[in-house]
Amino acid sequence: MKKNVCVIGAGPSGLVAIKELLDEGHSVTCFEQACEPGGVFRENIGSDEAGAYESTMLTISNYMMTFSSSPPPAHEPRQFWSAARYRRYLLDFAERFDLGRTIRYQTEVLGIAKNKTGGYTVDVASADDPRGVVAHQFDAVAISTGTHRVPNYVDLPGQEEFEGEILHSAHYRNNTPFEGRKVLCVGIGETAADVVDEIARVAASCTLSVRRFQPVVERYPGGGPHTNDAFTSQLLRSVPLAIANPVMRFGNKRNRTKADNPVSRAVAEWNSKNPAFFNHFLTKNEGFIHRIVDGKLTVNASGIERLGKDYVQFKDGTRRPIDTIMLNTGYREDFNILKDIDASDVRTMYKHMIHPDLGAGVVFIGWARPAAGGVPACSEMQARYFALLLSGKRELPDRYQLRKLIDRQSSFENTVFHGNPNLRTLVHYNHYMLDFAKVLGCSPWRAAAFKNPRLVYRLFAGSQMPTVFRLFGPHADFDAARRSIMSVPVAFKPRMVIGVLAVIAVSRALIALRLMKPDPVYGG
Repeated sequence: MKKNVCVIGAGPSGLVAIKELLDEGHSVTCFEQACEPGGVFRENIGSDEAGAYESTMLTISNYMMTFSSSPPPAHEPRQFWSAARYRRYLLDFAERFDLGRTIRYQTEVLGIAKNKTGGYTVDVASADDPRGVVAHQFDAVAISTGTHRVPNYVDLPGQEEFEGEILHSAHYRNNTPFEGRKVLCVGIGETAADVVDEIARVAASCTLSVRRFQPVVERYPGGGPHTNDAFTSQLLRSVPLAIANPVMRFGNKRNRTKADNPVSRAVAEWNSKNPAFFNHFLTKNEGFIHRIVDGKLTVNASGIERLGKDYVQFKDGTRRPIDTIMLNTGYREDFNILKDIDASDVRTMYKHMIHPDLGAGVVFIGWARPAAGGVPACSEMQARYFALLLSGKRELPDRYQLRKLIDRQSSFENTVFHGNPNLRTLVHYNHYMLDFAKVLGCSPWRAAAFKNPRLVYRLFAGSQMPTVFRLFGPHADFDAARRSIMSVPVAFKPRMVIGVLAVIAVSRALIALRLMKPDPVYGG
């Protein structure tokens, strides 16, 4: 069942979509507006485009940011790659699987519409002739343009009176323009953690305004040898949220005074102001905390009352002189290219990718953002599923069942991530990936795995790297996946595993006695 498929966007999600479609024998044409692949990681990014800044270091480690079909070099230490290193990985990935032959660069997609024959018409225009619209016919379309395209500019009270400059972190490249300035930074997230850190280093003054104390995880927790995502395990997933949050609150209370270094103590102090740690997106970057510790950054969480021509007035009565505002307010979704369908909320789609009115005809790849773990891993699972659906090797549930699954998964995400109700792309990495593995038929929990106890231990206590889902199932490579998994050390020490298992056993007993609330159900 070879299909003619369009992929829009040649960033990480688009590249893995091409690769998985080619693996299933489909014909692929990818339209990319830029002149090179890589999305926000590409090298030549204009000043008016969203992209990585000069010093970007990923907040997801190399083993969690790479695709299962192409893990890091054997025995490379778990580490955070720079944007340049990840760009090189993407270029190598494209070359290894000969993806470049499918990509048409400097081509903008103007619209997608269903045609009378059951396929889709995709209208495009090249940069050389923007008025020369060309219509292409496809059996199916994957939209993989990503979530970091359209900056979300927010209106601040009184900003019409402000005489300074208002910028968005999407266009931040380095801190040179901020030397000696009096800066107000609005909002905090993973990119913002670095942007605020760098600005505070050189600014005359820097104030951070936040609505909530978004949970922060150190890149290397406690200054230890393991990256934070080394703890993204099946073991930790098994701890009910009803006990996870109290345990985290206890740990923060202890670490506020007893952590080994001032930054870890400051992270604990920050996190202690948010009692629902695991009900939020986790900012896996403590960069800005360093500037709080050294006194170069002031934080105000009372809210902005209004701006004046050269100052900001906070709701707690504090007034700070400012001449520059940096908005760390994220991005907004824009699906205007898709005609006659409301696709504004990916949480109302199956697996954040399949609209019930479109089925497998038009899918969205790259709109599942895990609270802990990498987007590329989720995109790869989406791409594998899309390719198998088009081949007829998997079937979508019927329309009624599909809506039931969407409602259940959306309810789970709304409940678990109530701390960030507007971050609609947010998913629980372990639940999302393991449930998807059942749908795809690539779950690692097979009898064959238990022939190797050391492998099983890593599957349970080690991080859920993408290679875990290449042991079995479609296009599996057991030997290569096993080598990759076994080459990465487990962050949990045996005594820690025993302690976590004890917590799990006690909490499940309390749930059985109805003395503790069970977690909501994700899967179907």
